[in-house]
Amino acid sequence: MKVLKMNNKIKYNSVICGDCLSELKKFPDECVDFVLTSPPYNVGINYGVYNDNLPIKKYFEWCSCWIKEIFRVLTYRGRFALVHYLSCGKANERFSPLMNLNCIAEEIGFKHHGLAIWWDTTLTKRTAWGSWLSSAAPYINSPFEGIDILYKGEWKRQGEKGELTKDEFMMACSGIWKISPEKNREHPAPFPRQLSDLAIKMFTNKNDVVLDPFCGSGTTLVSAKALGRKYVGIELNPSYCKMTEKRLLEV
Repeated sequence: MKVLKMNNKIKYNSVICGDCLSELKKFPDECVDFVLTSPPYNVGINYGVYNDNLPIKKYFEWCSCWIKEIFRVLTYRGRFALVHYLSCGKANERFSPLMNLNCIAEEIGFKHHGLAIWWDTTLTKRTAWGSWLSSAAPYINSPFEGIDILYKGEWKRQGEKGELTKDEFMMACSGIWKISPEKNREHPAPFPRQLSDLAIKMFTNKNDVVLDPFCGSGTTLVSAKALGRKYVGIELNPSYCKMTEKRLLEV
């Protein structure tokens, strides 16, 4: 596995160190079967090389740009799993990112298939109530993240049996993914390996190409490699690229 720069073609089983928007524009059309990603949430997380605190309008304009590129690089039966908060923000400026992103994706041409809820039980421990026992300014805390499932042309495709257990399949189809959060905090906002394993087994076949344009510490790529898929990741922070490379070598 090599950390590299793209040069007008897609290099499978690679990590690209660079800006996702500029790098995606170098990909050929319809070269990816599945995209699983969790973009910066715009809630002030310190990623080291990215401003995660844009004005909300500018944030969604930026999201529209890379979602257009994802639509272009996906195959006709390609699928897109987008992980984001259902509701977030500060007390005086709340917004529902996944709802907005779904609308943006549909305007671009994506079709909506469904919404799964990742129940992150650690978020229920928050104690920000706004106004205690009062209707003055109660703060509604959502202990969930959503996985918006979108597709490009047709949903149904050739499928393979045998990778999902009965319990995995039933949980995935239930729409409530009870998965413990990632304990390794080398990256400030990782999602757990169990989530990427489940999504890749649920929505792809062996040898499909899996892309994560915000690959962070590389969890999506690690799952893809372990499950016999081709993978491509894009990451802006060089230190996270090295982290991903190390994890991939250990698979």
